[in-house]
Amino acid sequence: MRRTDTTLPLVVAGGGIAGLAAALGLARIGAETLVLEQNAAFSEVGAGLQVGPNAVRALRWLGALEAVEPYLFAPPAIRILDGPTGRELMVIRLGAGFARRFGEPYQVIYRADLLNGLLSAASSEPSVEIETSAQVAEVGQDRGNLVLVTDDGRALNAAGVIGADGIRSTVRHFLPREGDPMYRGYAIYRALIPVEGMPEELLDECVCLWLCPGGHVVHYPVRAGRAMNIVAVTESAWNSERWSEPALRDELDPLFARSCDALRGLTLHPLIWTKWAGADLEPSPVWSRGRVTLIGDAAHATLPFLAQGAAMSLEDAVVLARTLRRNGISDGFELYVRLRYERTRRLTLASRKAGWHYHLDGLARKARNGVLKAMSPGRFLNRLSWIYSYDPLAD
Repeated sequence: MRRTDTTLPLVVAGGGIAGLAAALGLARIGAETLVLEQNAAFSEVGAGLQVGPNAVRALRWLGALEAVEPYLFAPPAIRILDGPTGRELMVIRLGAGFARRFGEPYQVIYRADLLNGLLSAASSEPSVEIETSAQVAEVGQDRGNLVLVTDDGRALNAAGVIGADGIRSTVRHFLPREGDPMYRGYAIYRALIPVEGMPEELLDECVCLWLCPGGHVVHYPVRAGRAMNIVAVTESAWNSERWSEPALRDELDPLFARSCDALRGLTLHPLIWTKWAGADLEPSPVWSRGRVTLIGDAAHATLPFLAQGAAMSLEDAVVLARTLRRNGISDGFELYVRLRYERTRRLTLASRKAGWHYHLDGLARKARNGVLKAMSPGRFLNRLSWIYSYDPLAD
């Protein structure tokens, strides 16, 4: 990579999935990188992630797939079901034919396992330094030098800064854009339960999407099939800036009182739930300013309804590294945004639309169910091909 000052590292603010993926991408092109993680230890709250072919492709280029593979689980299919009746609306097979079509398989993983795999891969790179208990409080210029100030008052010079600090990014405030999270009227509940001991009728190795009036549920096995990840989404005016808050099982009752026995039994099984408020960022092409840029949720946070948040971060990391290698820092950051903006914008808007579509009621619900029942799985996948066929190396 062409860089004006080889004595200064690129600093990545944030040690989550986006930050560690960025560090791996930079290591791939020979850049010295310092990752600053605000927590004393690496941890990732949340539950499962769906790792589509586009995400697998990015993990492979980043050199992290081998570290992550022991934790991946390959579901045999995606099942779409009607919540009130239990009727199966569509089955999308995820076997060898799917992998041939998109070039990589479809898999799922527990979020913490993906983070640990990325951390293991990044920690083995000599060009990556990782520092915990270090939060970026301010980004500024001093006589032309880029300076980071941490929350404990230290000033660090940097060749460039990559803000990987999430939807409420501090680094984003350095850019001339309005970047406050927009709450979209959803409370999102999650639970993780061991498969051992679950009633047999509740076990399913597929990714299951239940469509309900005013909400939906997704569940699938994670931790190499040893645990079940459950996410339940309800429409709600509640909001919070916290990523995880305790929740009561009774909070789900109004939504699922009309559900079929199988879905209601599934949502009643976990004893412990947590929740967060569904929010995203309004799409904006302003991710970069000089030698500062954003990656992942800091740039384009989206609702999780197409299961692509982590995948977008991994794709970002690949494209960012490749543009820096060819164009240097400032020009590379600018090109990276140009290459990534339209795709992430489309994903944000499509995720909003998916939430509306999942939650239809009345005649609209019946019409949606009829369309899904009549549509072939191949035609359905044609509509998602723009997501799964994407190759960050092509950019």
